[in-house]
Amino acid sequence: MRRSATTSYPSQFIEAECTITRQIAPTAFLSTLPNGKETVAFLQCREKKLLGDLSAGEKVRVVINPADFDRARICSRI
Repeated sequence: MRRSATTSYPSQFIEAECTITRQIAPTAFLSTLPNGKETVAFLQCREKKLLGDLSAGEKVRVVINPADFDRARICSRI
């Protein structure tokens, strides 16, 4: 069966709180959602001011696409 080019994806993003577990790249962090699932949280270019402040154990607010819970975008520190 062939999919049409207009396959719709969820447009509503989910906001959640994560706890950073460890840094895996300069702007990428392994983090844990409240339900125990691990996700990779990326820091946006416009939020680079947080780069020096984030460490293991910090709580951050993230935005997640419902189609892919393995990746999240860090919005702010809590």
